Amino acid sequence: MNILTSALVTITAGVLFAGCQSDEPQATESKQSMEVSTKLFTLATPQVGDLIIGEVQSPVLDAINSSRDSISFVNVNPSEQALLLPSSTSSSQSDEFWMTVSGAELNKGVKLAISQPSSIIRVAPRADNRSGSIIKSQSISPEQIQLQKVGAKTDKSVSYIKSLTDADALATAGLDDNSSALTLSKNATAGIYKLRVVQSLDQGGQYLVNVKEKGSPYQLTLSSINRVASDVSSMPLSLSLSNSQSELQPQASLKHADGKIQTLDLKLVNGQWQAKLPTASKMPESNLGLSEIQVNIQTQVNGQAVFRTVKTAFKQFVPTAKLNSSVESQWQDQVPKLLIFDVAVEHEGRFGINAALTGTDELGNDKLILTTQSANWLTSKSSQITLNLDASVIKASGLKAPFKIKSLELVDQGQMARLSYLQQALIMRL
Repeated sequence: MNILTSALVTITAGVLFAGCQSDEPQATESKQSMEVSTKLFTLATPQVGDLIIGEVQSPVLDAINSSRDSISFVNVNPSEQALLLPSSTSSSQSDEFWMTVSGAELNKGVKLAISQPSSIIRVAPRADNRSGSIIKSQSISPEQIQLQKVGAKTDKSVSYIKSLTDADALATAGLDDNSSALTLSKNATAGIYKLRVVQSLDQGGQYLVNVKEKGSPYQLTLSSINRVASDVSSMPLSLSLSNSQSELQPQASLKHADGKIQTLDLKLVNGQWQAKLPTASKMPESNLGLSEIQVNIQTQVNGQAVFRTVKTAFKQFVPTAKLNSSVESQWQDQVPKLLIFDVAVEHEGRFGINAALTGTDELGNDKLILTTQSANWLTSKSSQITLNLDASVIKASGLKAPFKIKSLELVDQGQMARLSYLQQALIMRL
């Protein structure tokens, strides 16, 4: 790691009180302990797993946190968890699928792929606000739902439904969306089924049909990055279906926290799926909440139809700030007492810095001493954040230089987004 020392300035506090000094040893020791040295360091080059920012941009959404107050906190009893690299990806597995259908489609019948008995089918009415006003679809009594296996001869002695659950019972279990559910019997072996609602429904009503196949050997796994900058045009996705070698033909959509859904183009590039993000309405309308990618597949495994839906959440953000490479440190009694970071910002906002400090023991091992965090309102004319280190705690630890700053994180608190992260940020010694 290359550390550039740009300046070393010693300020002797005792000079201010020269007329009050005596020749007693106690006064000399006190003078030495009050000496404050300033030294400049350069942030380390990012390594694999670090998060960095390219061009700084102005925010496009209103800030969640617009407090002007400066806050600083030092934790002298930190957990080793503070040194762990935060995950940059998220992964989800699914043994279920869901689809949105109209009342007309339910009255006519919708086809579902069931891969095993004892699956659960749930039908929930959805609100529709496409007309500008919210229209709630009517609820469906489970007794009004029929299920028939496609291609099978009608046999009244064979029932594919084991039990029915109405909206009240589901609400007691925590599902208060006015839905109804069917638990399939052991007779509902793998195949294509037609789900039909007998009662007359509003033809334009919207309904969610969810099929849960607990314990199914066919699990769809989706992995993706969990933070996406506003200047990124595509999002890499990894998709796999367990116990299957079938070539997948997924369909994807982007859903913002405000409920807006947009269809995404998916392309397979060098074995990696890439979801092309829309050029318009790419960002959500609020910094609150997360966006999510939803992927649907319909495939065949050994001649058996398998439907799956999986989704994973991520944070969309604008790269509004980045740390400048030069860091000023102040030392007292041979230990660092604070760090001053210069932050490049395009627009005023609230930003925070978090970090961990380690020292070196007699065997040369890094030992965690403390964690520290500070937050401030920054502008283009006032863009520094001071990170306090508590020299007395460092001294009491008995650990020596080199001291290291690890897990250095820059956060935009207006977006609640992590902008950058350095695992090994600084190595410091006088």
